[in-house]
Amino acid sequence: MTQIIAGTKTEFTIDPAILALLPAQGSVELQRDAAGKVHHFHTHPVDEILVIIKGALKFEWDGGEHICRPGDTILLPAGTRHQSEALDEAIYAIATLPPAANPASN
Repeated sequence: MTQIIAGTKTEFTIDPAILALLPAQGSVELQRDAAGKVHHFHTHPVDEILVIIKGALKFEWDGGEHICRPGDTILLPAGTRHQSEALDEAIYAIATLPPAANPASN
């Protein structure tokens, strides 16, 4: 059953770095990974930007590896093969940028 629960909180503070990730139309996802969670090597068909908020991620891509900590930003072009492992509880924001519209399909 759908419910609307009246709220009393009317002001929210959003870190400017997270706000800057919002595309003109779309969303930013918050991801939480428990310590030890591995996202095995994979790719995405879209560009991604990740901002680490809490914890540490071991981030690997073909040709590189880095331990990412709060405040670090990962710029991940579409098609980049990568994986991550949460070294402790990790929280990060992910913005995906949709592929450019194909003018022929409009």
